[in-house]
Amino acid sequence: MRRGKLHALPIAIFPVTLAAGILPIPIVSDYSNHLLAEQDASQTVRWFWGHPISGVAFGLSILAACYITRYLSTKGQSRSGTISLSLIAIGGVLYAFGLGADGIGSLATAAGGGRAFTFFEGSGILVSGVFIAASIFFGVGLISQVIGVSHAGLLKGVIRIVVLTAAIIFLVSTAIPSGWGLYVVAGAAIVVYLPIANALWRESTQ
Repeated sequence: MRRGKLHALPIAIFPVTLAAGILPIPIVSDYSNHLLAEQDASQTVRWFWGHPISGVAFGLSILAACYITRYLSTKGQSRSGTISLSLIAIGGVLYAFGLGADGIGSLATAAGGGRAFTFFEGSGILVSGVFIAASIFFGVGLISQVIGVSHAGLLKGVIRIVVLTAAIIFLVSTAIPSGWGLYVVAGAAIVVYLPIANALWRESTQ
């Protein structure tokens, strides 16, 4: 019982930490306009801290996925749990890399006497590709875990549909060509992970 509660905590902490990292990041209304990105990156404190905190959050997402996988294993779904964990781990690492590069690389370029615009121009395709790959790996793994916990009976009723829908939205959010996409990611993560954490917590007290 106590172990189940402890497992629920990292699952809840991930989306909260992710939101705490994403909310301070200035919104780039159009990622293809690198002048806008440079202008937003000039808000150095918000830009710097927001990206690393978000990157750390995706590190926590792997821990959360581990606990969900452990739960699935107790329900006879070890194989699907392991596959989804692997996908989420790859996606989480890519997200952390992309956020770190985007947040720190631009500021490092400016601190070295260059312009953040130069960094965005040179790395735009690469970083965008990393985010797209991260979204695909993480999103597919997340959907798999949501289906798994639903089949295991942890999520019931309409909440199963709500959580699955949020997981799908998480997957496609990278297609949003502006900083609002990060807000969608944070919101979708909250809608997915908090109900799972709450259900696991409640199950452990029964």
